[in-house]
Amino acid sequence: MPVIDSHLHLFKAVSDQYPRTVYPGLADPELEVTAEMLLEKMESAGVDKAVVVPLGPQDEYLAEIIKRYPGQFAGIGVYDHNASDQARNLDHRIKNANIQGIRIGLVDSNEQTPDDPHQYSMFPLLKAMAERDLRVWFYGESTQVALLQNILDILPDLVIVFNHMGFMVSLSNLAVDEYGRPHFTTEIPPHTLGLLGQLADRKNTYVHFSGQYAFSHDKYPYMDMLPVAKHLYKNFEADRIMWASDFPWIVEYPGYQQQLDLVDFLLPHLDEIERKKIRGGTAESLFYF
Repeated sequence: MPVIDSHLHLFKAVSDQYPRTVYPGLADPELEVTAEMLLEKMESAGVDKAVVVPLGPQDEYLAEIIKRYPGQFAGIGVYDHNASDQARNLDHRIKNANIQGIRIGLVDSNEQTPDDPHQYSMFPLLKAMAERDLRVWFYGESTQVALLQNILDILPDLVIVFNHMGFMVSLSNLAVDEYGRPHFTTEIPPHTLGLLGQLADRKNTYVHFSGQYAFSHDKYPYMDMLPVAKHLYKNFEADRIMWASDFPWIVEYPGYQQQLDLVDFLLPHLDEIERKKIRGGTAESLFYF
């Protein structure tokens, strides 16, 4: 099985050619993280392929690198809240950037959530994604995650991938740590593990083995994350867990190779087949390169 990095970010400095979302202190306008920088790290760590997620709904650089490096990258787009027709927007982005999924953080944005899931604000997008066999990259608060239960009753074949160990966070709690990485103040293990376990009962739900640095209270190798890793393994098993680096935030500390090694630190009892699935086989089952 190939080793696949199933979630990371690449982007150029902001320009007319490469518009992108700016995160002050984290991804300032002049910052560049290129495919060539990543490929050097991948080669040294023995990683074969990667799933790239832009910082926002602008796909220009993603489209460029997928064409430049055929077979190397798969792409996940970011939800475009300005699109008036979500299905048409998806078709355009599939054609131009070959996206295979969309990252979202909401299921419904209404002030009062409707009783009928068909009326959720994100239902048109999720329905269009299910029809096109696109993967949902989900990173949101527990109240939004709970609504996914209702969506999956209606769209049972929709594939959901919970980002970053299944933590359910609010971007209002986002900070930047001393290494220039995202950081969230939260309890370990999070109280939302039970909700994540409920969603894990759905056959098309997956989770990333990534982002430990953003939540842990410990230094690398983040041993306070052991209960979370154990819970993920118990509920999703190796067939539905995907390792990811969250590059570039981990380059300075702990390092790209060290991020891959967390599979062995936090899941020490895997057999070799399970280890290979988490390090790439699961992602290979969801994506074409």
